[in-house]
Amino acid sequence: APNNDAIQELNIITVPYDARYGDTMGGIVNIVTKSGANDFHGDLYEYLENGVFNANNFENNFHGVPRQDTHQHQYGGTFGGPVVKNKAFFFGRFEGYWENIPFTTLTSVPPASLRFQPGSAAGIDFSQTGYTIYDPLTTVCNSGGTLGNCPGNNYSRTAFPDDIIPANRISAAGAALLNLFPLPNINTSSLVQNYIASAPDKYRYYQPMLRLDWNTSDKTRWYSMFEYQWGTEFRDSSGFTGAAERGNINTFRSNVVGSLDMTHNFSPTMVGDFKVSFTRYHDYFPDGPFSTPTPSSIGLNMPSIPTTSRQLLPEISFSELYPGIIGNSLNQNIDQAEDLDVDFTKTHGKHTFVFGGEIGRWNFANPQSVGRPNGSFSFGTGATQGNPSQSGPNDGNPIASLLLGYPSGGGVDWNNTHYETALHYSMYGQDNWHVSRRLALNIGLRYDVEAGPVDRFNGLNRGMCLTCVNPITHNPTYQANLANSSNVSAWQTAYGALGGPMPNLSTVYGGIQFAGVNGQPRDAYDVDWGDLGPRVGFAYALNDKTVIRGGWGWVFGYGIEGGTSDGFSIGTPYISSLNGGATPTDYFLNGTPFPNGAQKPLGASPGLLTAVGSSSASLDFPQRKIPRATITSIGLERSLPWHTVLNIRYVGNHSRALRTLGVFQWINGTLPLSWGYPQLQQATYNAKFASQLGQQVPNPYYGVVPSNTSLGSSPTISAVNLLVPYSQFGLVGDYTNPFGKSQYDALEVEAKKRLYGGERGLEYTLAYTYSRNEEQTHYLNGWPWQDPHPLDELVAYDRPNVFVLKWNWDLPWGQGAKYLLRNPRPWLGGIINHWRLDGIFGAESGFPEGLPGGRWYASTHSFMPDGGQTKAQWIYNCNGQPQNCWTPIPSRGQGNLPDRVGYLRQPSVPNLDLSLQKEFHITEAKKLQFRVDSFNTTNSVLFGGPDLNPRDKIQPLNSGGWMSGFGSIAPFQNNFPRILQLSLKFMF
Repeated sequence: APNNDAIQELNIITVPYDARYGDTMGGIVNIVTKSGANDFHGDLYEYLENGVFNANNFENNFHGVPRQDTHQHQYGGTFGGPVVKNKAFFFGRFEGYWENIPFTTLTSVPPASLRFQPGSAAGIDFSQTGYTIYDPLTTVCNSGGTLGNCPGNNYSRTAFPDDIIPANRISAAGAALLNLFPLPNINTSSLVQNYIASAPDKYRYYQPMLRLDWNTSDKTRWYSMFEYQWGTEFRDSSGFTGAAERGNINTFRSNVVGSLDMTHNFSPTMVGDFKVSFTRYHDYFPDGPFSTPTPSSIGLNMPSIPTTSRQLLPEISFSELYPGIIGNSLNQNIDQAEDLDVDFTKTHGKHTFVFGGEIGRWNFANPQSVGRPNGSFSFGTGATQGNPSQSGPNDGNPIASLLLGYPSGGGVDWNNTHYETALHYSMYGQDNWHVSRRLALNIGLRYDVEAGPVDRFNGLNRGMCLTCVNPITHNPTYQANLANSSNVSAWQTAYGALGGPMPNLSTVYGGIQFAGVNGQPRDAYDVDWGDLGPRVGFAYALNDKTVIRGGWGWVFGYGIEGGTSDGFSIGTPYISSLNGGATPTDYFLNGTPFPNGAQKPLGASPGLLTAVGSSSASLDFPQRKIPRATITSIGLERSLPWHTVLNIRYVGNHSRALRTLGVFQWINGTLPLSWGYPQLQQATYNAKFASQLGQQVPNPYYGVVPSNTSLGSSPTISAVNLLVPYSQFGLVGDYTNPFGKSQYDALEVEAKKRLYGGERGLEYTLAYTYSRNEEQTHYLNGWPWQDPHPLDELVAYDRPNVFVLKWNWDLPWGQGAKYLLRNPRPWLGGIINHWRLDGIFGAESGFPEGLPGGRWYASTHSFMPDGGQTKAQWIYNCNGQPQNCWTPIPSRGQGNLPDRVGYLRQPSVPNLDLSLQKEFHITEAKKLQFRVDSFNTTNSVLFGGPDLNPRDKIQPLNSGGWMSGFGSIAPFQNNFPRILQLSLKFMF
């Protein structure tokens, strides 16, 4: 967007009843840039921030770290004037921006006691961590079953003696990866919040712009504008260095905008406006420095994926306690749009007719978006907890799982490039009718048509044919597996114990379809022809001081999906277990995580066999719907004394047909009632039943689908996987399910005082909004027990109360003042004239508080702590024993808690920004402005939300009453401390 000095007019439309506006379900921002004139004019400016003027942040003060050096420069200028007087004009501007801000990172790293050095004979002692580590190779079934078929999932393991992992069990690769973490530098005896660092943040951009205006006649005017911006960014989000570094590392962005506009007066009552525009946005996002050691140097033999020549370490993430390390992902995107807009305005008596249309083309490409061809691995507690199917309060640890070499998941990506194009058409008409002196109406209608994207090489899916017979049905090995008597006996036993019939596996249905292949259209989606949006607005003057305004309308969003590309891009999963998680595989431990290699994307050539055996086939189906919002408002405007206007209005935005991932692989309602949906709710959870669903049964797809897929890696499979309709895929989902909803309702009150006629003094805007913002955009429970309806809850950014006070105050002294030193002597006027104090004060509710995921709440106590929220206990911690209340949901159990609640709110603090400026009038046309801006003037500290992992130990952090662990607020500042900015601007 243009910088402030290039903007002539900025208009924000929050309820767009004007039918000319489309492709949005919210507000509209209209920007009119400055143009040249018959006189030369412009400015030069510099905004400077330096750390010596700023406050230190809270965590630095807390840990005795001095204030870090900060530099920020925002500089530029504008210049405009005539090319040919009264005919042609130019206006140009340039802005540069340099930012070097070392952001403090307070995080957790494994202590030195958990690091293993090659050649050491000593093991790793976890006895001081509070976690008991169990040996996954000692797993037994205590209820007479076998591993993978254990009634009630009644497994147990033996803890390592003295809680020490022996040296001869340590994974060389795991130990090497763990040693990439820096050592603790604060709270060195603690497992968490023991590392603080100043992570470098370097951001640069440069932005030139040129606008040309020319009047070819009294009836015809042209203008064109060109803008280019390019910049780089380096933000190390972890605070780590070297191979462990991760974040927006050496990111590049560029943006090109060009437009040409002609306005022609066809007659005194009819004007036409014709505009073509072009935008192109390019970003390049590596998430690491790409300078890690090779995998072979730590003993890992990773697949060689031809989309990259780099040999980098895999990315590593953990389920709890510690942040991820290593960045090896690369994504690059190019978005380009071309538009032709035609608008006409015709006046006739009391009517002003506005009509026109738009043709647009959107282009997208992702060259070199290779994802993670060097792989990624995640580590959890499952491999080292006492029961592999049920987490305990203090057993298992992700660092122990890493040291033993047992990932919980992972994979490698083999992605191909897409080049997509989509067309958009619209037309509209509106009558702005001044019915009478008191009443004005706006009656409009807009019609939008969104075509689906087309890939240059037909690389997009068109959903799945759910009724097609998959060729697997006729595979001899598959038929032999079905006919195998021992398999049949095992299935009969397993599904008989569940009280239902055997799944029907004789015919396999379902297969992925491709755009432009086998008679399918080239578009990824069918055209939604029903996007017709009526809009009505009105204004009625009750009297000279009171006006009622309101409106209603349908507005449609933009089809932002780019389609799915299963078959052209594919991920090979890490197989962490062959018996339902009872024991881990040793692929990572032995140094070859993918013994069967990586899956190669074959495009559409396999037909209905594409992606069979994969863990997921979540696709965009062609029956896409464009989201629609119903916008409504009604309000009253009243003129008050002292040039003050009061506005009170209701605003509503109710959206429908929002995207919601819907899972086809669900069994609720399709099976006998004994297997029904309510049985897996917390109150009626049946452990035996759930374990029977998880028991291992013969896998009919073994030897049929590729062995490097999730389904083809093991001769057994969980019983539940064969109950779903399309069992050759682990999960089948539709990303374009139009079942999502959102609802925003608000009462807005605003009082605004303006100055008129060149008067000086105080003008202000005081605004208060009371609102509620809800959504239904995802299911609480998904595969294989998807809920019947999406979860209705507050949006994560809901703020019911927002108060803002803004003012501009010409200080009451000096030239033009009413009372103090109205006509000072020149030498005194140079000091006291033209001072102004501006400010913004804001106070608002905090965001809704989240709840722990994957847990049941086994208490009747409110989530609100006794005595209210404190930083030591922001959410009820069950008297310091959170795992007594927050119990893990058992395998194949269902959640029953929302993601967040509204009666608990995250921290929020008021904020005050001030600006003091002085103008020096050098001549009538030349001025020099000096300004001091203060952001967060009161140096208020905004803390983040609480720790939501019930397994995190609650313990004192220091003598100041701070705690770490579940429910506590970390001593980390989430907003900027007080910042002073100095600026100097020369205007001519």
